[in-house]
Amino acid sequence: MSKDDERKKLSWREIDKLKDQSGFAKIRKKLEKSEKKVYKENNKTKEKYIKEIEKLFVNKEELEKQAFIENIHKSYGTKNFKKLVKEFVKKYGIPEDWRTLLLFLDVDDRNLVLSSLEKLKTDFPNRNFSEKQSILSKLKTLALISKDEIIGFKVEKILKELNLIKGG
Repeated sequence: MSKDDERKKLSWREIDKLKDQSGFAKIRKKLEKSEKKVYKENNKTKEKYIKEIEKLFVNKEELEKQAFIENIHKSYGTKNFKKLVKEFVKKYGIPEDWRTLLLFLDVDDRNLVLSSLEKLKTDFPNRNFSEKQSILSKLKTLALISKDEIIGFKVEKILKELNLIKGG
């Protein structure tokens, strides 16, 4: 064989590159991309359908309760706030939602505040770091500004139980 013949021979790597550049390889790549896109779209639409189906099975009372909680959050700081809170507790009891419980701490009703404190205390370990920080901040503020000595004492006791007050 002459040197010209050796130069004309392609290496396996070059042969593979040529295969990848063939028309069929380009079509195959396009098909793969479109399949990935369809898969992503199917997941998105599937998630939408699942959410819609879940709405059908949600209890109507639960939807009313959520709407009531939203109204409480919107009315925070207004004259109607205490009235709405008391109506909610009468109808549904103390809520599970920690954000709503934090709002309940601002109502000037000792029994309601103490019940909310207990619920927050039992739920505290289930919260993530930032939620715990929010709860602790609210409890520390409540301990400082509470006019009711019983509430102030209870808040400090809860903070101690959570091992967050040192030397207090």
